[in-house]
Amino acid sequence: MSEETGPMKAAVYRDGIIEVKQIPRPQPAENELVIQVEAAAICATDLKIWKRGHRNIAPGSEAVLGHEVVGRVSAVGSKVDETWLGKRVVIPPNVGCGVCPACEAGWDSYCPDYKAYGVGLSGSFAEYMLVGAPTAVSGQLISVADHIPAKIAVLAEAVSCCYRGLSDCELQPEEKVLIMGAGPMGMLSIIAAKTMGASTIISADLLEERRNTSKIFGAHYALNPADNHFVEEVKEVSGGWGVDVVMVTAPFAEAQRQGILAAAVGGRINLFAGLSPDDRFNDFPANLVHYRGLKVLGSTGATAQVMQTVVDLMAEGHLAVLQQAVTTVYALEDMDKALEKAGSGREIKVMVVPDSKMIG
Repeated sequence: MSEETGPMKAAVYRDGIIEVKQIPRPQPAENELVIQVEAAAICATDLKIWKRGHRNIAPGSEAVLGHEVVGRVSAVGSKVDETWLGKRVVIPPNVGCGVCPACEAGWDSYCPDYKAYGVGLSGSFAEYMLVGAPTAVSGQLISVADHIPAKIAVLAEAVSCCYRGLSDCELQPEEKVLIMGAGPMGMLSIIAAKTMGASTIISADLLEERRNTSKIFGAHYALNPADNHFVEEVKEVSGGWGVDVVMVTAPFAEAQRQGILAAAVGGRINLFAGLSPDDRFNDFPANLVHYRGLKVLGSTGATAQVMQTVVDLMAEGHLAVLQQAVTTVYALEDMDKALEKAGSGREIKVMVVPDSKMIG
């Protein structure tokens, strides 16, 4: 079943330029559906593509970016369950090849040939968004209750990435957590750790403004990793032994090294943020990992199962503080300004809505 046809407004990317213009409104094939976008949020991945491009977007080609989205199903193909029509949904953005070992294990975000909405597949910086067959018919749609505010619902995917990272570290209630980096994903990791029952949450960031803001979202202590005695300070405020879990959301090798040094015996460290090609971890403390029994791991993306858990927490009111994490809202027609704002380093999350009348 399909709704009316015609053009739609979209922020179209091409070779580092964003142009808001009219393009054809997507129409679903038999195993596809269309979402009318309620709100989208800007991710660091969007900023990286805007500035440097992406291997899944050929030079000279046009693309609609964006993958953090909440909206309503407005049209479905003939082989998609019609009961989804009109439902408010969020989706995991990664779509794997479906046949590799990672995909067979349900880890689409680790597929070597993955694509994602906004990264090779048409994304959410538009009035409407096409959702392909793997998502539309294989249990990847997640229904979102109407009472959840858009500023919360739109962050379901981003929060789920952090929740998954902490879950992979087997975070338990009453454990102590260090979040290296208090940027957007660091702040969301603080919120997730608090929701998961961490007893002590320590944030670490070079910027005083971010350290202060982290306390609003649940950090008990906010430290400067540039201090000469940073690791000792972490141990002091965590009872003398170090922390149980470290989430390194800052994309720097030095942050990774400090996180490992601050872990207690049996600690788990998630190297959550990737490094730039010219930033290498040259002094990995292998003996420390060995003799303290540490587990160093990584994670990226979110699964539908984790997103369902997070959406349930949202519905139950446990993540109400997320409304404060959306610090600026722009209309789609001002997409270039929204990207500039998100890339300034002074915002937590920037949200984009299709029409300026929806800003309130």
